[in-house]
Amino acid sequence: MIALWLLAVAWLSPAWAAGEDEAAVDHHISQAELFLKKDWYTDARRELEAAIALEEGRSSFTAYWLLAQVCYELLDAEAAGRYARTAAGLATDPAQGAAATELSEALDRAFGILVVDGPYAGMASLLQLERTSTLLDPELKKFVDRVALAWRKRNALPVRIALPAGDYLVNGHPISVHAGRDARLVLPMNALGSRGFAALQVSRLEVSTGTGLFLSNRVENLRPGLDLQLAVTQPIKGWLVGAIVDYSVRSYVVEGIGPRVNPSAFTVGARVGRELMIGGPLAFRPSIGYRYGYVPGIAFDCFEAGGTYTCADPRETGRQEVDAQVYAVGRAHIPFVELAVDWRRAGRTTATGLGVKVAVEEALGTVPTPATATVLSDGAEIRYETADPRWSATGFRMLANFSFAF
Repeated sequence: MIALWLLAVAWLSPAWAAGEDEAAVDHHISQAELFLKKDWYTDARRELEAAIALEEGRSSFTAYWLLAQVCYELLDAEAAGRYARTAAGLATDPAQGAAATELSEALDRAFGILVVDGPYAGMASLLQLERTSTLLDPELKKFVDRVALAWRKRNALPVRIALPAGDYLVNGHPISVHAGRDARLVLPMNALGSRGFAALQVSRLEVSTGTGLFLSNRVENLRPGLDLQLAVTQPIKGWLVGAIVDYSVRSYVVEGIGPRVNPSAFTVGARVGRELMIGGPLAFRPSIGYRYGYVPGIAFDCFEAGGTYTCADPRETGRQEVDAQVYAVGRAHIPFVELAVDWRRAGRTTATGLGVKVAVEEALGTVPTPATATVLSDGAEIRYETADPRWSATGFRMLANFSFAF
């Protein structure tokens, strides 16, 4: 009797194990499908690889077919083709088998393998990929762009990836990828790391617009203005040096009259900074710079004596009865610090993109003395002088930035 019981257990155990295996495979596939709905491709791949590691999973068309599509989304076209071929061999439905075969053959026809390595083992580097030959298929162009963006971070070398056949530059070095074949590119030391990335930066034209304001008791009548900026930026040995021209639609409050706009608010200057690639398409550029130009609306209270007007800071006059008020155009030295954050498209022309600039600056200015001014209350023109022509203010600016490579 015991012998018969043991024989029954031995006969039924594989069936129980197969049932447990099948349930586990179904669970992994269900989890993967849930992750796919949320675009969590890495998690979905992990679940599907766990499924095909089981005995029952190795015969599951669904697991391999989903895994092929997930790998393509994760930019692993080599694995996608391999899993699609396996899925085609497992399909019981002719339509499913045809779809899997079509995918594997399409990847074989379109893709080759590129291996990027360094001169020594254990190296890592930013990698910048640019396709130099024409690619008409929009889906394949999108694939290349996504690879280029994924490589804009530190990568352990060697890197192996399937790419659409064609000609490329990797960190400025040419390589051709042929369908169904392997290509290997060994980068020299001067093409790796930040030095290699700096060598690929290009000149750029930047157009920016946004809001700026000056804050201090001396210029409390100045209002926030609309700032427009044009800059040309040139890479020089890893540094980004720029020449800038600013124009502001700057208004100020005239006592008893209201706001007025003076068209003289413009500055010229220069800046120097470094670009930091944080990962993906984002680039941070901290800079320091200097501008010189005109800031209108510096208020003075004036007193007349013998036909001569002497003017002073309104805070010093105590707001006593004045003979005239003038609003001078100040000349200002403006050192500043700036942080630009840009989103960039992939490719060697890394300047094409958009972002924001935030700047903090200190305006150290004077007004001309003696000088001539028009009294806005009655239109009279007077000649005045002031004993203290100095003024200062802290400025803040936030600008939307558009950059174009050339």
